[in-house]
Amino acid sequence: MEPTFGLAKAIIKPGMNLWFRLHMEGLENIPRRGPAIIAFNHIAYLDPFLSALAVDRVGRRPRFLGKSELFEDKRIAWILRGAKQIEVKRGTREAPMALDNAVKALKDGEIIVVFPEGTITNDPDLNMMQPKTGTARLALLSAVPVIPGAVWGTQNVWPKAHRKHWWPPRQDLLLRIGEPMSITGDPHTRQDWQRVGKEIVHEISTLVASLRPIVPDRRRSKKAA
Repeated sequence: MEPTFGLAKAIIKPGMNLWFRLHMEGLENIPRRGPAIIAFNHIAYLDPFLSALAVDRVGRRPRFLGKSELFEDKRIAWILRGAKQIEVKRGTREAPMALDNAVKALKDGEIIVVFPEGTITNDPDLNMMQPKTGTARLALLSAVPVIPGAVWGTQNVWPKAHRKHWWPPRQDLLLRIGEPMSITGDPHTRQDWQRVGKEIVHEISTLVASLRPIVPDRRRSKKAA
């Protein structure tokens, strides 16, 4: 374990476990050894922390693909780089390097955690948006199964474009992992990228739908503040 990763884990894990009520199901679908791609919906800023805890609970170390803006933030860049997270320089000539680095990590037996939408959803009902092609391309290039995952409840804590408020303790955060998906297709064909992307979003959305009735969406708009 890299020292920086261990430090981040020592800070974040106890706080998450103490402050929230965490409910995680399907962790047996995360392999204890070997490569895996775990794809989640993205509804709030807290999602990476919750998904990282799920991977950690089975004794694995998550590698995230993160946008370059995060790596430029001096407050957290040293943690991301020290923990060997993968930078995505979107819209630049260096953007394909992120995919190459992720494929290499999978070949080394790592777990890659992705958010197929590439950002927090802008859908007012928190439905998933059209996926970017990166997750599908990664799965097709690596021939590694995609494991769908769903998070819910994080939108009540740290939402995007909604009223910011103090984090009440003991809120319920839900996470459910589905069974691995077998991905087939041509890694160099856009038609297969789009098809696979839709298949992944469908599986994730099905898991999200099973979590929605458990915890109400308590977000309040900024106008209501």
